[in-house]
Amino acid sequence: MKIRKSVWLFIILTIISLAFLWSSGLVGIWTHGISYISQHTSQYTMNGHSIDDDYEISIDLTDLDANLGKELYNDGEHRIYVFWLQKTNNGGYDIGFRSSGKYSLSGASLVSGVHHQRVEGGFTSLETAKMTYTYDNRQLDAYRTGHCGINYKDGDCFSFSFLTENDVPSSELKMPATLVLTVTDLYKNRWQKS
Repeated sequence: MKIRKSVWLFIILTIISLAFLWSSGLVGIWTHGISYISQHTSQYTMNGHSIDDDYEISIDLTDLDANLGKELYNDGEHRIYVFWLQKTNNGGYDIGFRSSGKYSLSGASLVSGVHHQRVEGGFTSLETAKMTYTYDNRQLDAYRTGHCGINYKDGDCFSFSFLTENDVPSSELKMPATLVLTVTDLYKNRWQKS
């Protein structure tokens, strides 16, 4: 009889604890991170701002895998690093950056090449970052190739193509060992508990 009461008490306390964790948002934040916060527009207000600095990263074109994890941006709380770098079918290169930020019950922040915005009925993303590089004493613009939403618990991703056939015909290409990429117009996304 005493064991039966203990079991029922345990079940009731467990249900109450789970209900509290669920209603506080802790379960959603724990399992989905920034994605949970960005989707709960009634609980979090959104603001942010552009970051006006230029950020450079040197890329080794002789060993593409050696570039993975190289940091473009790190302020101690937010980080942007090389997530992938590959040769493309058009002779150029495609580089993907992964952004990671911070989150808690009180809100979240993410520095990225993407401005995550609210629109009526949901949210959208706007690519803000631009990338340039210098080849043969010419400054060239890289092409935006895409971005992901806040698909990761702590952030998103964005990508560019560079040294494409459109910029430098393969007959004229003198492959440099390294190339410095400059990224501008990053955006600091912020969500705060309402």
